[in-house]
Amino acid sequence: MVAKTDLEGGKVKEEIPHDHLFKVTGLSSTNLEKMAQEPPCDLSAPSDFEEAIAATSYGWFHVFLMLCTFPAFWSSVSVTSAASYIFTRAQCDMGLKLLDMGTVNAITYGGMIASAMLWGFLSDTLGRRKILVWGFICSGIVEMLAAMSQNFTMLLITRFASGFLFNGPFAVLISYLAELHRTELRARVILLTSLFYTIANTTLPLLAWGILTHDWDFVLFGGAIEIHVWNLFLLAAALVPLFTGLAFFFLPESPKFLMSRGRNEEALAIFKKIYVLNTGKSADSYPVKVLVEEKSEQQAKGFAALKAGSDQMAPLFRAPYGAYLLLICATHAGCMFGSNTLRLWYPQLAAMIGAGGTSGLCAALVPGPASPEDPGECQPIQTDMLTYLQSAVVGAGSVLTYSIGSVLINRCGKKLVAAICGLLSAAVIVSLPFLGGSAGAVVALVTSALALTSLCGASLSSITVDLFPTSLRVMAMATFLMCGRLGTISGTVAFPALIDYGCLPPFFTISAVLTGEYLIQRHLSELYITFREFEILSGY
Repeated sequence: MVAKTDLEGGKVKEEIPHDHLFKVTGLSSTNLEKMAQEPPCDLSAPSDFEEAIAATSYGWFHVFLMLCTFPAFWSSVSVTSAASYIFTRAQCDMGLKLLDMGTVNAITYGGMIASAMLWGFLSDTLGRRKILVWGFICSGIVEMLAAMSQNFTMLLITRFASGFLFNGPFAVLISYLAELHRTELRARVILLTSLFYTIANTTLPLLAWGILTHDWDFVLFGGAIEIHVWNLFLLAAALVPLFTGLAFFFLPESPKFLMSRGRNEEALAIFKKIYVLNTGKSADSYPVKVLVEEKSEQQAKGFAALKAGSDQMAPLFRAPYGAYLLLICATHAGCMFGSNTLRLWYPQLAAMIGAGGTSGLCAALVPGPASPEDPGECQPIQTDMLTYLQSAVVGAGSVLTYSIGSVLINRCGKKLVAAICGLLSAAVIVSLPFLGGSAGAVVALVTSALALTSLCGASLSSITVDLFPTSLRVMAMATFLMCGRLGTISGTVAFPALIDYGCLPPFFTISAVLTGEYLIQRHLSELYITFREFEILSGY
């Protein structure tokens, strides 16, 4: 009599083909056997933020997020650059001189600087989403008031207020994007937002062409308010921040912020929603069940929340972050001195070149300040389609650079890309007075310089996000942007003043500042390596 176990033991073990295993499970039989010998994962173990955001995968939520982000970056370009397109028509309506134009360009950044620390504190204390929604909406409303400006004083006040309000949501935006993407995607996402800048810088001059080339002037309330074509252009640009604020109504709070405030249940619910949108699966199948407790909720209420927000500022100015912040801010100030000065003044320079009947840059610049003022009636600079198409080409020139830059950043590193781009842009700008003998040459050189400085700025933004932890990130980014705007103010005001001394001084000054930015960038890399070694040795 044969036992049952013997019969079973005599059976030949059935083997499933490897190709079938791979198709069904995505794993070979060897890997399956290896997994069978390993203890099962403890799904009840708390997961940190990086594990939780990685488990949400990548899908339609992130697509919608980037679609909402695009008008936000378009708003940034319109808030800071739209005024530079109206001078050809508004200079006679308001009696503007070159220095007045530089002041209008700079005053928006002055408002941003005035509110930098305030917005950083509020966003790190109250949350990202509220700042994004109400900041963009209020900025759009003030932009509409700026569009109705009747004199130089009103234009200055409203432009300052617009910059004051817009600085908050835009400083939060970079951190918000970083906190909704897993680690390996963050640098690429920030680089992609720089591409949004390029699209905005291309479409804004096309909008200016569509409106400013017409003679649309009318009065309201019996002549109490005069509306010119440049008012209509500013009004059209003001609608984008309003739509941006409405779009962010449909996006969630940053789960990383919620976790840092002890609100893990809310953060987990958001992770599940993102998971459902990305994968199409049910929320119950989300693999993360419990999140790591980063902070108790009791510490994040009432006065404790305000005290926690103020306490966040102290580590930002201590080692190792204080040294990081000093060098990264100085580097960004130099980068923006070159980038934004050239970008904000190019529309006026292109109009001056075309109106002067000459294609040379210096031939158009030098006679302007030196010639006596015309005692006759002011005549606005006449622009045509070619003037704005040149500005559009300059804005579109960064597309290729960003495409190449994404590859360079992955292979060479962000610090090296930022340093080399700053040095190359300095070389291009210093050659402008000598090689800018034709309109085509000026467009090519300015396009190259702006593309390089834009890639430098994008790399520096990504470095800043990497250097600072979540609790300091928005405050650090606000300070970072504030210093960049200080560089912009200095450049936009200094440029018309330097033109009084000839064609060479403004471009030589910009080139010298960008070269200094390269030298600072080298010290940042050395300091970063030194502090990392210190942290490893001391267990910091």
